[in-house]
Amino acid sequence: MPGDQVQPDPRMLLTQTELAALADAVRRSENVGESAERLLDELTLARGLLDHCPAGIAVLDGELRYLYLNDALARLNGVPAAEHLGRRLRDVLPDLEASEQLLAKVLRTGVPQVITVGGQTPADTTGDNRWWLGAYHRLSGPSGEVLGVAGVVMEVTDALRGREDLVRARNRMALLDEANRSTGATLDLGQACQALADLLVPRFADYAAVDVVDPEGTPQVPSDRYPLRLRRIALATTPELAEVSSPLGLLGEFVVYPAGSPMAHVLADRRPLVLTHPADEAMRQFALSPERKEHFRRMGAHSGIYLPLAVDEEPVGAVIVFRAGDSARLTDADAELLGDLTDRAATGIAHAVRYTREHETALEMQRAFLNTPTVTGPGVETLGRYLPAGAGAEVGGDWFDTLALPHGRTLLVVGDVMGHGIRAAAAMSEYRSVLRTLAVQSSTPDFILLQAERTALTLELDRVATCLLALLDPGRQCATFSNAGHVPPLLVAPDGTRTLLGLPVAPPLGVGLGSFSATTVPLPPGSVLLLCTDGLIERRDRDIETGLTTLADLPIDPAAPLPTLLETVTTHLDPSTSEDDVAILLARTGPPPPHTDHLPWLPQGWLGERDLMPPR
Repeated sequence: MPGDQVQPDPRMLLTQTELAALADAVRRSENVGESAERLLDELTLARGLLDHCPAGIAVLDGELRYLYLNDALARLNGVPAAEHLGRRLRDVLPDLEASEQLLAKVLRTGVPQVITVGGQTPADTTGDNRWWLGAYHRLSGPSGEVLGVAGVVMEVTDALRGREDLVRARNRMALLDEANRSTGATLDLGQACQALADLLVPRFADYAAVDVVDPEGTPQVPSDRYPLRLRRIALATTPELAEVSSPLGLLGEFVVYPAGSPMAHVLADRRPLVLTHPADEAMRQFALSPERKEHFRRMGAHSGIYLPLAVDEEPVGAVIVFRAGDSARLTDADAELLGDLTDRAATGIAHAVRYTREHETALEMQRAFLNTPTVTGPGVETLGRYLPAGAGAEVGGDWFDTLALPHGRTLLVVGDVMGHGIRAAAAMSEYRSVLRTLAVQSSTPDFILLQAERTALTLELDRVATCLLALLDPGRQCATFSNAGHVPPLLVAPDGTRTLLGLPVAPPLGVGLGSFSATTVPLPPGSVLLLCTDGLIERRDRDIETGLTTLADLPIDPAAPLPTLLETVTTHLDPSTSEDDVAILLARTGPPPPHTDHLPWLPQGWLGERDLMPPR
């Protein structure tokens, strides 16, 4: 044991042998009074309390050398009591944290200290740190001279470790709850996956990627025949790896793993795979190509984990994390914690995957309807746009259509089926087909709507729809409108005059109360018509009249290209703030086409039949 063992001076405490000899002498003496005997009894009792106290007790001199310690402290320290006496604290227990500095402060200031000290003693066999709670105070002589310091010590290792276990358990539950909340708080797949990646970096890893199974590219997972195809949805890296990690994969790209690869086994077994050695085999499993393997080496990647994302035995995707440089290696304990975390996150991500696929299916179905080839008659150019509501909204039943009719006419249609979702989109397709069929059989917009109303009741369509028809006749330079509960159209004359047409409004289609009328207005060459659904003008924080006023005040240049006009509309009315889908249809008439002298469909006397809203 290092350090010289000396006889401290002064000797403040009697040894047990000396105390026993003194007690025997007092008891045999005939001249000792009762007070002396009581004093000796009290001294013996006090010494018994010190010697047999279950807490460790020590007295050190001004040089912090042991003058006294009881057996309890000797056992705590793992050093016999006799080998303490006369040696300094740092020589007996060199691996305690700042113990001698603390006692020196008590000697210097005289202020008692209660503190927890950690470290190791010769009694330790596991190599783990232990902790002791100690109370220390200065000892002074009759004249105030500093004699040393006394301390009472109790081991609190088990209590602290138990508290640490509770703290770790609480932190673990908080972390799992955070993973559950952050990934489950949105149905946007990108946001849900990015929330998980941001939770992992830099807290647990230097790099994290979240991939989702591509159902079309992975017919069977796992499979000995088919590769595993994942789409990279989210990435997170530490600032040091932000640039150098880009060759490992970009957002949105597909990553294909061979059949029987480690990633395929991870999804099949639903168990993480830990790669803790930067050997060639580990890097081969990390990287899908020699180039990527070399890139991992250049980045200093030394350990990683593949983690499955699965819900009810259904594979959702996978998470890849790794550490590089000076970061500690990932271990099986890390894999256990991260596995619990990704299990919690998988549910939220699975909901987002399911919603995204359903939403994309409905959206593609609606776009397919709207992408049906449309043809305009001579002298008319059109441009339509369907704008779904924000990412969190379902697809709706808004639509637009154009149809070339005999005698150089063009029918414009804009409609809105009540509600959202696939059923609304399906009802929209039925209304659209009915109107297309009736348009080639009927002569006027009001009769088309009347027949559509009867057809909707016959087919028992369970959703009503607002609809606006505009029959353009460039040869007659006029347009005939019929409105079933829809937003009025905006007419922009060639000179820029804007008129929000005050058309008679009938109930929506499907209500069964239809009494439709037609209104014809002049439409000189170069005029522009704007038809839209209510999602363009309605907002929660304003009434519809305010929206109509904004629509009527749009700075539309009738000579500008239609894409430019569409950009003007979307810029000023900002459909992205709408909670509803939006359909917009722009049309402009050109010079009168030739051979339009015979138009039997137009009854006499219709031109200028109604007084409309005065120009704005």
